[in-house]
Amino acid sequence: MAIDDQHTDGLIEGRHEGVPELRALRRRLLLAACQGQARRIMALDPDFVDWPLSDVEVLDALALWGRRGGRLELLSPSYEQAHRQHARFMQWRLKWDHLLRIADFDPGEAGPDWPTSWLVVVGGEASGAVRVLDVDHGRALFSRAATERQAAVELFDAIAQRSSPGWPLSTLGL
Repeated sequence: MAIDDQHTDGLIEGRHEGVPELRALRRRLLLAACQGQARRIMALDPDFVDWPLSDVEVLDALALWGRRGGRLELLSPSYEQAHRQHARFMQWRLKWDHLLRIADFDPGEAGPDWPTSWLVVVGGEASGAVRVLDVDHGRALFSRAATERQAAVELFDAIAQRSSPGWPLSTLGL
């Protein structure tokens, strides 16, 4: 299945500058990953506020991708701001939460580059990694190189192994 050109526009390897450009890059990569038969999508961020988690097209694409066996993995030390920012995502989760693996971790587990942000796509035509070098200013690198992607997967998996389930869909107590 070929990826729709409107979603590959902007998936240019190299530096990307600015929060709006980074938001657009993440959106395009998520859409391309869902359409391009990615096996795994991993995202790590300090708070997920500047992510397209409430974008209707992204949510629809994730649901379709998830029906075909995809699973989105999210890691963050805190989801408080994302919970407030992404009401549509919270509604979407009522039906599709089984497609997600959401965990939290101690920021010290992320290493000396913290705070950072990653979006990694493994498999399919959209394989690649977006690594944010400066979270506050949205400076990022996008690479399709297997070595970059593998390093990101290894970092993500190492943090995930020491994480615990996070961002519960409900905060009901006993």
